Order: sequence, then C-alpha cells, then structure tokens
Amino acid sequence: MSTEQITRDQIDQKDKWKLEDIFENDTLWEAEFKRVKNGIPGLADFKGTLTSGQNLLKCIKAMHDLEEAIGKLYAYAHMRNDEDKSVAKHQEQYDRMGGLLVEYNEAVSFFEPELLALDDAKLAEFGQEPGMEIYAHFLENMTRVKPHILSEKEERLMALAGEVRRAPADIFSMFDNADIEFPIIKDENDKEVRLTNALYGKFQQSPDRRLRKDSYLALYKPYLANRNTLAASYSSIIKSHIFNARARNYESTLHASLDSNNIPTDVYHTLIETAKNNLKPLHRFIDLRKRVLKLDDGVFDYDLRAPLFSSKQREYSWEEACDLVINGAQDLGDDYVSNLKKGFTDGWIDVYENKGKRSGAYSSGTYGVHPYVLMNYNGTLNDVFTLTHEMGHALHTFYTINNQPFVYGDYPIFLAEVASTANEALLEKFLIDNAKSKEEKLALLNAALEKYNGTFYRQALFAEFEFKSHRAIEKGEALTADKLDEMFGDIYKSYYGDEFTVLRENKALWSRVPHFYYNYYVFQYSTSFVASSALVSKILEEGDNAREKYLSFLKSGRSKYAMDTLLDAGVDMRSAEPAIRTINLMDDLMDQVEELVG
Repeated sequence: MSTEQITRDQIDQKDKWKLEDIFENDTLWEAEFKRVKNGIPGLADFKGTLTSGQNLLKCIKAMHDLEEAIGKLYAYAHMRNDEDKSVAKHQEQYDRMGGLLVEYNEAVSFFEPELLALDDAKLAEFGQEPGMEIYAHFLENMTRVKPHILSEKEERLMALAGEVRRAPADIFSMFDNADIEFPIIKDENDKEVRLTNALYGKFQQSPDRRLRKDSYLALYKPYLANRNTLAASYSSIIKSHIFNARARNYESTLHASLDSNNIPTDVYHTLIETAKNNLKPLHRFIDLRKRVLKLDDGVFDYDLRAPLFSSKQREYSWEEACDLVINGAQDLGDDYVSNLKKGFTDGWIDVYENKGKRSGAYSSGTYGVHPYVLMNYNGTLNDVFTLTHEMGHALHTFYTINNQPFVYGDYPIFLAEVASTANEALLEKFLIDNAKSKEEKLALLNAALEKYNGTFYRQALFAEFEFKSHRAIEKGEALTADKLDEMFGDIYKSYYGDEFTVLRENKALWSRVPHFYYNYYVFQYSTSFVASSALVSKILEEGDNAREKYLSFLKSGRSKYAMDTLLDAGVDMRSAEPAIRTINLMDDLMDQVEELVG
C-alpha cells in the first residue's frame, strides 16, 4: 500500500460527479458570477416601494431569481473546491462566493424591516394580489419572527458582519481539510501507510486491536498538537452565535438557532433527558463488546466499531455497494428506486478519495439541477451505509426540487437527516433478513447496534456538550482546551459507564468535529433517527398508505413547518415517545444478539 494518495487526474471520469451539469466550465461560471454581481445593486430599487401587493410580488421574485442563481454559483464553487482543496483557482472562486453572499444580504437587508413595518391588515391585503398566494407560508414564517428582525441599518450591519462571523468555521475547515497531515503508521500487513480520514474509518473496523489503537492515537496527534488554537477557534464560533442571539434579542443561542425552524427548545432538552435516563441498551452494548472481544482492560473508544462476530472484514466493490443500496430501498416503491438508479448513472456521485479532496461524505444540491453526493469510498460496510445515507439526502433533495417552487425548494435542517437514516434502516433490514449464516446475521445486527450508538446516543451526547459549552460562554466563562477536555470527558463518561475508559484523545474529540461549528446541528441526527425509525416501521407495517405519506414528506420541502411536516407523516416529535420507541428497538436488537450468541 502506498504511503501517498492518488491525485484527482488518476481517477476514472465515470467515478467523478458532473459539475458540468451546473456550469459547463469555469468561464461560464465567471460570466454568471459577473451577471449576478452586477444585478445585485438593482435590488435597492425596491427599497421604499413595498406599498402594494404588486410591488411586493415583484420584489420577492427579483430576490428569488438572484438567490437561485447564487445557489448555482455557490454549489459549483464549493464542490469544485472540495474536489481538491489545494487548487488555488477553486479556493479563490469559493472565497469570492462569501463576498457575493454578503453583498446580496446587504442589498436585501431593507426587505424584512420594511415588510414587517406593515400592519397585519395591510399585509393581509397584499396577500390577495394574484400570484401572491404561493408565498403565504413564506410570509407567515417571516412575520412569526418579527420581534427578532432589526432595523434596516442594523440588518445591514448584520449582513456586513457575515463573513467575519463565519471566519472561525472557515479557519477550522481549512486546517481540517487542507493543512492537516496525519502520521505514518503500520497497516494490517505491517506496511507503512500515511493515515487519512478514510483509512481511519476502515482501520477502526479492523479486528486487529493494535491497528485500531494505533490509527486512533495517530488521528488525534495533529489535533492535540494544535489544541489551544482549536479551543480558541471553537470558542470564537460560539461567540459568533452569541453575538447573533443577543443582537436579535433571543433568550439564548439555543432559542435563536431553533427558532429559525420554529422548533421548541423543549424538543432539544427532551432528547437529552430521554437519552440520559435510558442508558441501559447502551450499557448492554458496551458490555457485549467487552465480553465478545475479551477486553480485560476495559472498552476504549477504538473498540466501539470493531467487528464482533466476523474475523474477516469483507470489502464491497462500488458496484456491489450500489446494488445493495437499491435493494434496501425496494420498500419505498418503484418510482423511488427508479430515481435512485439515476443517481448512480447520471453523474451525481464523486466516488473515491484523492489527494486534497474534502474528507468525509455529504449530499449537496441546488435548485434546478440534480443533487450531488461526495464520497471517499473505501469498500467497507460502513462506506456502504454512508452511501445509502447520502443517497437518502439526495433523493429527498430530488423530490423536493421537482415538486416545490423555488421559495420552498429545500428543506429545514431539522428534517435533513430523516430520509438518510430511513434509508439506513431499510438497508439494515434487507441485509439482516438475507443473512446467509448465523455469523453474518450477528455481524449485521452489530452494525445496526452501532447505528443506535453512533446516531442516537452519541449525537445526544454531542448535543449536551454543545449546549453546555455555549451556556458556559453565555455565562461569561472562558473555555480553554483543558476546560473543554474536562467538559467533554465528563459527559462522555456519564453516557458510556464504568466499563468504558476515557483517554486523553477521547476527551479531545470536541476539537475535530466540524459539526460543532454549525450552530446546534448535531441534535438533529438523533431526532431524525428516531423520526425515521417511526416512519420505516409504518412503511413496513402499513404498506402503500404509509409509503405515500413518506413520499409526500420527501416532496414537502419548506412548504410547512418542520414539526408539522413530520406530524403529517405520522410522527409527533413534541413527545418523548419516538425516542423511547427507538431505545426499545435497540433493546430488542440486543435481545436478538444475545439469543444467537447463547
């Protein structure tokens, strides 16, 4: 195995996404960038004109036309940059998008204050203008947050501060994706290999505990070496969130973040409380690993993804992975499967890792173009699940942009992980049902249990840390690297129990999670997981009716509030019931495993 990564030009074209479907080349991107940049100042002509329904409609359409164009520019720039972070031209294009967004936000900063200065009767009258009916929910959602919209001058300042407030996240991203270099370690064949994020994921699923430990410790070396800088970076993004919350007169950063999607803060707290009060299945999971793996010295972080019941880690070709994802999705119906197949053949996916490429995986999209998926595929079962996860996002995007007007043509973050984890649950069921041996079934049950650990409990843990770290700075405390280590380590230990050993590296996990820069994002992995568990159960139990409700969910976009979208699909996230049901499902899986183990 080589100690260096392959370069992008060494990858077959069929394994790369087709960004040409957005812009055929950089020249056309530049021409559109210039057109949009020149068009932004014209929005100022609408200032002071929102005196009739007709003028309001013209203004909204003008803004959304430019927003749609900016979306295409941004999608192309950020994905080109993610192909290889070392390409200066694409770095520069992506950086320029930040400035363009600030210009746009500054240009439209008059809109909300001017609109919200209208009294309710006048706004209702404007809503009767032919063509305005489509914007009813859009306007209702805007007037809902009226107490937090500032004056025109203040909104302009908030827009101008946008790039500065995003700086900590940009700095962390550059460190985490471009500048970081991991150590060279010895692989399973005792050959030297430079660790990468993709290889780390593979090695953590190895039956070789030496390899798991070495790769785990090696991964953290650059983060520990820069821990004070990373603590300052994380503290700075929290201060950015606090600035926004206080400027907009919110009670806290949590209120400010959740209010954007009209999510009650009780949903956040109920998730954490329910998880922490129901740790028995998680502790059974830890105890099972200790017993099966014979870990006399206790369970460590690098033991949580080790295969329990298979001595050989199977590798899946890309073609096998695509077939498995398709087979797993059969219960979602012919239309869904047909559109899923398009994703594998029509240039949606960037498959393999290359030097300079962004780590991890994601789905991205822009209105009017098919979705895209970034992978760093390495052949593990975890990679297969990552693929089905990201294709769940992609199909959610596909159905939304093909069934909603631009104004509702994406979906709230609170719903973002539902479709992805539903795909995972369906793939798990397919694999378990079709296991060819007791050993294979046990391995698959273990993989399913890892999802409950990683997507439900672990993300609830992350959510608790995010809340406590924000509250600490909100109360005037300073968060040094040592304090963050202590806070994160204590929370981790409280979840995983006495059989689990917290290492220095484990305490420093906060320093390498990019989602901590996304402003209360991680809890939605857990809430989405429990929502998707409920939806999948209904599809499997009720058939066509539940499937149609699920497809309607995928098509809804932002046409309703997120909580209502889920309620219409059959899940009430206002209660603890979905989380408790998820916890009970994990307990049931543990029962199956222990019955097979004997």
